[in-house]
Parts: sequence; C-alpha cells; structure tokens
Amino acid sequence: MRPIDTSDTPGRQVRALWLAAGLATLLAAAMPAAADVYKWLDPQGHTHYSDRPPPADAKLLSVEPGAGTHHAERAPPPAAPTAAAPAPASAADAARLKQQVDADVASTRAAQCKAAQERYQNYVGSRRIFKEGANQERIYLSDAEAETERLNARRAVAELCGDAER
Repeated sequence: MRPIDTSDTPGRQVRALWLAAGLATLLAAAMPAAADVYKWLDPQGHTHYSDRPPPADAKLLSVEPGAGTHHAERAPPPAAPTAAAPAPASAADAARLKQQVDADVASTRAAQCKAAQERYQNYVGSRRIFKEGANQERIYLSDAEAETERLNARRAVAELCGDAER
C-alpha cells in the first residue's frame, strides 16, 4: 500500500475550487436565453424574428416562449372566431331542445349524486382510507385525515344530491 502524500493537499483544494468555479461560469454562459421570440411580418411582407414585440403596423405571427419564462403570467392568444349555433326553426323546436338539455343535465346530476353516495358509503365502511402516491403506492391516511375525508364526502353527497339527510 502506498502512503498518501498530504504535502500538496491545500494546493489541490484551491485548484479544485478554481476548476469548479470555471465550470460553473461556463455552464452559466452556455444557458439558453430566457427571452421570448416574436415572429412577425412587416408591411412589405418580410418575416422578422425578434426578442421584442413587433411595431404597431406589423402583423404578429407567433410568440415562442423562451426558457425560464413564466407562462402563467402571459395572456392567452386570442381565440379564433367560432360560428354561432344555428337558431331553432320554431318555438316547438326550441322547447324540444330545452327538454333534451334539461334531461341531460338531470341525468348527469343523478350520476354525480350516485357516485358521491357510493364514495361516502365506501369511506364510512372502510376502517382505513388510503390515497395513491406518485408511483401507485398506497399512502394511508391518519385517523384525523380519514375523518376529514368522510366529512368532505358527506358534504359532497349533500351538495350533489340536494338532500342533507340522505
């Protein structure tokens, strides 16, 4: 076994520190720009790319978000105009459509009520309640958390079924 040479250890540490600082500087310089890229047409029809919004007389074609920009702060692009639904031909057609919509709404509410009741009965009948984790593993709730889930399920039944005593 070879003995360890400790005579140059401080010099090695300084070199390692300088090397790490140099690598960090290189990595920071290699990062992509965080600015948005605007693509727009000038009045003569020429396409331009810029990190600044186009002038008022230009037509904006797209905005490509840059790395690190927060997309939640940006307003969504304007929606394309949609065609309006055709008006019913007569009052009888309008009444028939309204009945169909009302029936669909009632059916959906009944299904939501039934699902809420089943969830509540499952929570009440279960000794332990769990939720799935990120890797589909079971994460068991504490007694207090399980009681909160049961109360929330009961509130959902009252809200969706319209009957607080069910």
